[in-house]
Amino acid sequence: MTTARPIIDRLRQAVRDPSDAAERAPDGLRPASVLLLCDPTRAGVPLLFVLRSEELRQHPGQIAFPGGGAETLDADVVATALREAREELGIQPDSVEVLGLLTPFSTVVSGRWLTPVVGLQRGRIDLRTDDFEIAEWFHVDIADLMMAPHTVRDIERNGMRGSVHYYEASGRVIWGVTGAIVHELLERLGRTD
Repeated sequence: MTTARPIIDRLRQAVRDPSDAAERAPDGLRPASVLLLCDPTRAGVPLLFVLRSEELRQHPGQIAFPGGGAETLDADVVATALREAREELGIQPDSVEVLGLLTPFSTVVSGRWLTPVVGLQRGRIDLRTDDFEIAEWFHVDIADLMMAPHTVRDIERNGMRGSVHYYEASGRVIWGVTGAIVHELLERLGRTD
């Protein structure tokens, strides 16, 4: 079984300092953030995912990370990710050690400038869904994702073509925006495909 320490050490080196975040989203895109919350106390380092409700207008029924659009009172991308995680799953901001950021990118379907925020949970967290946006939450070990089957498919959606990453892990298929974030995270941790 893989111990957590090497993965945590690589996570700390893989992210950018939050002060390096771009000040503004590019024209036409709304700022948004997601939280990649890792549990450093368990071997394999479980990473928190959510399954979005089928009732949502955008990305219904898809696997995602907790997060969403920025609000005017959010100080920065980190504040947005932490606020959204609190609203969706009851994660208190002080229970997260923010490590840093991954590269922001645009989401074609929802028109967002999305910044992934990577953090470690501090102690036990009692997760609860918001009963609206989130249908369920689950964990997949980063150690398992490092070895999970991975494919890239070219798809067309809304008249636009693009390459989409698919990972199969723990009986789930992670793809789309979440697959792109997972791909960058794993690449920064040393996966080469």
